[in-house]
Amino acid sequence: MFVFVASLFAGPSCAAITYERMTLHGDMRALVVSGEFEISDDPVAFAGEVALFKPAFITFRSVGGNVTSAMKIGRMIRALGISTLQIRSAECASACALAFVGGVRRSAEAGSIGVHQASFSDDAALDSKTAVTAVQAMTAEIIGYLTEMGVSPQLLQLSLSVESSDMRYLTSSEMANWGVTTPGAVGGTDVVSTPSSTPAQVPTTSPSEDANPTSKSDDPSQAALAFVARYHDAWSLPNSQAMAFMRQAYADSVDFYGKQTSMADVLKDKETFAERWPDRAYSVRHGSETVSCIVTCRVTGTVEWFSRSVQRGKASSGIADFQVVWDPQSKKILSESSKVLKADKGLTEPSRLIAQWGEENGSCRGNSGDDPETWKACERREAIGAKLDKIGWCYGREGEAGYQHQWHVCGQDSDRP
Repeated sequence: MFVFVASLFAGPSCAAITYERMTLHGDMRALVVSGEFEISDDPVAFAGEVALFKPAFITFRSVGGNVTSAMKIGRMIRALGISTLQIRSAECASACALAFVGGVRRSAEAGSIGVHQASFSDDAALDSKTAVTAVQAMTAEIIGYLTEMGVSPQLLQLSLSVESSDMRYLTSSEMANWGVTTPGAVGGTDVVSTPSSTPAQVPTTSPSEDANPTSKSDDPSQAALAFVARYHDAWSLPNSQAMAFMRQAYADSVDFYGKQTSMADVLKDKETFAERWPDRAYSVRHGSETVSCIVTCRVTGTVEWFSRSVQRGKASSGIADFQVVWDPQSKKILSESSKVLKADKGLTEPSRLIAQWGEENGSCRGNSGDDPETWKACERREAIGAKLDKIGWCYGREGEAGYQHQWHVCGQDSDRP
């Protein structure tokens, strides 16, 4: 399918969003969104094009553009219940990635989705204070949008690490792990693995069909586990980003540690904790998770943490069991509780997370590179390493050989990613 779709694309992207209708083998229809997203783009006009043509999926040929416009188109794609598919030869980069994740089901070739920092237009002429405020507001808005679309905030974390003059293209495993792509993506068929000689038969649906992102073909157990992973990833982010996720995560009323609590009071509790411990790293122990779903999903597991307040000169470390009840329809937390199994007194180093990193590093380096579990261990290692780096711990120093690398408080000579 990807090969066949790629053969229909030619020429560079052009400015301003345009729509191109394509009919593939078996009368399968695709709508191509081309050009740069602009603030004047009308999601209603896009919906009208979908209603007229009734495509099986949306695909893109865009180097980005206005972030707000891309999110509006993404939300309209989700509301219409349409899937998205992306091929490498027709790039979807920068703001386009936000529109792509609006798809109910999403498939993409490795290297077809590119991300980097958002930037202001040359004529924005903002003073530094206004620019900082605008960046913070946009960051919170993007985190909320990614959460709404079921995508890990780690995608934004990666984007912020790439200069706006550069571009980072996502691997297949990154897209799968962060929810950029979905299992069994377009039409319930894994298009990535379908030979081009036998294209997947994707049924064309009307815009009103399958509008609920949690469809019958989705696995609520896997969705619940993915949500809990994103939750702990988000809680390990700086306060503004962490709270942006939390504001999207809870139902209006929550069974919070055994007491029915309003969402406002839950968020107040989270905000108080975040201000007390501004540097946090939380990592669920791999293999500790259990999940059971009937109408709602109950997820349990074990999480290890390290939190710190430089201002107060305090640190906290330990291990806890957690339990979350999550609604796969609303994608909201209905119940939350945890129990500290051990708090490490007097510990000033993130020893537990470093030990987790060591375990994953051993699995990553010690097994066959052809084994998918090896790559998963490597990805878990990198995720833990990123959390350690965020709280000021680095692995190795510049000029050292690999065997000399040790975890230490980051300094000017630290070898940082």
